[in-house]
Amino acid sequence: MTISPIKPHLLSIAIISAGLLLPPQTTYATVANGVYAYEKGNYQQARAEWLPYAALGNPNALYNLGQLSRMGRGTEQDFIKAEAYYLRAAEKGHVGAQRNLGTLYYFGRINAVDHAKAFNWLTKAATSGDIKSQLMTGTMYFNGEATEKDNIRAYAWIFLSSQSGLTRAINALDKLTAIMTPKEIMQAKDLAPSLISNQLSPDDVGLMVQQQEADKPASSSPKNIIAETMAPPISETPPVGHSAADNYRVQIASFSTETTAQKALKILQDKFPKLWDGRQGNIEYVDLGKKGVFYRLQLSPFNRKSDAQEYCRKLQENNQDCYVIKSP
Repeated sequence: MTISPIKPHLLSIAIISAGLLLPPQTTYATVANGVYAYEKGNYQQARAEWLPYAALGNPNALYNLGQLSRMGRGTEQDFIKAEAYYLRAAEKGHVGAQRNLGTLYYFGRINAVDHAKAFNWLTKAATSGDIKSQLMTGTMYFNGEATEKDNIRAYAWIFLSSQSGLTRAINALDKLTAIMTPKEIMQAKDLAPSLISNQLSPDDVGLMVQQQEADKPASSSPKNIIAETMAPPISETPPVGHSAADNYRVQIASFSTETTAQKALKILQDKFPKLWDGRQGNIEYVDLGKKGVFYRLQLSPFNRKSDAQEYCRKLQENNQDCYVIKSP
């Protein structure tokens, strides 16, 4: 019996098909390896790890490549390429990509400011529970950017953002409270829960690289003091060495549900009001496979490890367990 040799083009199809059938564990390991390389400063290696999985449509790989293009790490800084990567991930429901895509348009990183596109993507991320996008969406409602000015919706979105302890959202809410009537504030708070209409699906932050360089506002100045307060938070992490750099965090505990983590955060805020100046709460979603899904309650930002250790020590003196970790 004669065995026909496999033709080269059929072999290629077989290899590609096999790649499409890679199990989730393999994808996770490879994308995670890229994150590890990135954290070690090996940006080109990280890029090489992510490229094949981005080609297969992996949203975290696409997002991470967008980050590299945005920051110019392992490749030339190119906001147009960043947009392309973010867009592909955003269309797959990646919340971080939706937020970052919105900021590219809001701050005019691609040709000119495009409030309409910014509003579209920021509201998608905000609806899925992203607190920075909620803050920016509220900003846009207050300023009347790509939508009619609406103080009640502005307050509602910023109120949602402030519930996670985001300092700038809290400050912005204070300013809004000063110019609104009690009736308007009540209407806004009643409206807020209905704005979160999507089933929340947090990104897997363990597979995402964080941005290290803050966006700067586009050339046009914010229209009012509320915008001046609220526009900056949409940038990811301040540059390394900045006094507010998110290099370390204080972790309080891990919870099995996001609701429990949110309640624990609220208790902390009420219990230690004097310790919240310049700090914010973070609830990090972590999928540990067979061990389950957890929500880690963390406090940030801390530039130096010693700052985080000192903060944790103060909590421990008040019978609150905690420990210091490096920021994800």
